[in-house]
Amino acid sequence: MGIEKEFNLEEGAERLKDWITTQPHLPQNIHPTLLQRYIHSTRGDLEYAKKIFILGYTLRQNNPTIFDNRDPLNSNVMNILKAIDMVPLPSVEGCEDKFIYYRLVDCDPDKFDFNDVIKTFFIIADLRMIQPDVPMNDGGDVPIFDMNGFTLRHMTKVVLSTLRVYMRYTQEAHPVRLKAIHVINCTPFLDRVMCLVKPFMKKRVAEMLHFHLPNSETIYAHLPKAALPDEYGGEQSIIKHKEDWFNRIKLQRDYITDGTRWKIDESRRSNGNDLSGTLRKLEID
Repeated sequence: MGIEKEFNLEEGAERLKDWITTQPHLPQNIHPTLLQRYIHSTRGDLEYAKKIFILGYTLRQNNPTIFDNRDPLNSNVMNILKAIDMVPLPSVEGCEDKFIYYRLVDCDPDKFDFNDVIKTFFIIADLRMIQPDVPMNDGGDVPIFDMNGFTLRHMTKVVLSTLRVYMRYTQEAHPVRLKAIHVINCTPFLDRVMCLVKPFMKKRVAEMLHFHLPNSETIYAHLPKAALPDEYGGEQSIIKHKEDWFNRIKLQRDYITDGTRWKIDESRRSNGNDLSGTLRKLEID
């Protein structure tokens, strides 16, 4: 990826939009802020932005279990949102990084439907990409995964084909600058979890992983204490922020369910110069 020290988000987004219009099979109704995310995440590298754009929408098209029937108010999605916290946190003063917190609320493995978990993850992720209060600055995304309550029975519910798509998209097609991944309250069987995940993990992402034992304070060496939930000594009210995101989901439901924003239309594919054929081959790899 080419890195430009100076680039204009608006101009880059306009150039990306102009290119999309030359690819009539791709969705044309892309949110302006999302277009800017592609430019920001690739540091102004338009060609790289095109590649991750096509890869992302190809993965969506080829995996309907995750990316179809995405009404966020359907019972399967709402049940996941009640059972699992998936909460983007507000900015922390003095820090440009963006934190997203994940943990089980209901630890019953029978309520852990992995396909619905990943479907819900992408609903939140897609909504997050168009929020004006998620800044496009020099900071990076820092997900925090809390393993408290996660058991071996939960692990047996993981669907490998879905895990593969999740890992492929988040590592190669998600328009964010991933900076670090923190796993807190690590379980004694963490090695088994990593054996499940590592075959799908890029080396550069593996190097971003940080593991923290229960009652450990090692995470404070990596991020401000204020970024953590209040029950861990931080300043984030997960209940408050989760309620905020419930409201955003309800208000922006139409954005997620609008197929014109997400669907490839093969009947409109031109025979001219496009990257999609190459990316379709890559998606199969």
